[in-house]
Amino acid sequence: MKSKNLIKIRKQIKFLTNFQKTTKSISLISSIKFQKAYKKISRIMKNVFYLLEIFRDILKYHSHLTLNLVGGNLKGKILVVVIASDKGLTGVFDQLIFKETDNFLKDKDFYLGTIGLKAEKYFKKRYQLIFSFSKFENILPENFAHELLSFFDLIIKKNKIKEIYLIRPNLTSNGFQVEIVKVFPLILESLEDLIEKIKIKTKEFENLKSQETSKYFEYILEPSPQFLIQTILNQISYLIIYALILQSQASLEFMRTITMKKASENAEKIKEKEILGYNKLRQQKITEELLDLTR
Repeated sequence: MKSKNLIKIRKQIKFLTNFQKTTKSISLISSIKFQKAYKKISRIMKNVFYLLEIFRDILKYHSHLTLNLVGGNLKGKILVVVIASDKGLTGVFDQLIFKETDNFLKDKDFYLGTIGLKAEKYFKKRYQLIFSFSKFENILPENFAHELLSFFDLIIKKNKIKEIYLIRPNLTSNGFQVEIVKVFPLILESLEDLIEKIKIKTKEFENLKSQETSKYFEYILEPSPQFLIQTILNQISYLIIYALILQSQASLEFMRTITMKKASENAEKIKEKEILGYNKLRQQKITEELLDLTR
């Protein structure tokens, strides 16, 4: 009987050892992905601030121009887009997003779209989805940003959309949070507020901001200032969507890193207990065999 127990415990210890190897590998891969994503976000935001400087310079010396920023209908539905994970392994990551979304949707006339397999599975049981993008963790964010913007443009023209909101995970210096960001319609003030939300909230990026230029640059504005302003805004919109997707992916990978680390630590505690129990049983068996020899 004790021999069978020893075999069972050995198998359990082997399983826990393999489990730890798996969780550590996932944690390491997620950590690398997280770091790469945040480096990209830093470069994207520097480009956004550079474009805003040009944008302000053009407006400063061409104040007669009217801003034709993209705006929504005064009446109509709102479009809510929820971003969650594809494969989980992120602890409470997804459930917090779902809870926040359910609260936000109360008493609203809305269309709902999802990004991520977990979001699709959760919300299609409750609501009719206008679209769903699954497996977004494995796609190139820059391509996905173009695709998402094209879809927004299509649905705005086809349906009466007055506002678009993204509900997504984000990391701050204080930890993980679910953030609701308004990405449509855009005016200059809301654009700058959105940029401030996207900016990485750590000490490393605190000083990353748009600088007011004191010199006047003689820009050659071709084909026209109005066209250039709209082109710059379109590019800024693309970069913002790109950064939002990257931040969501980075937050996901960070939460996965933490979750896998905790799982590995818990497995280590269980393994230590199993090893202790295994050693006790093995010692008892050796003692009994010695007693049998001396009888």
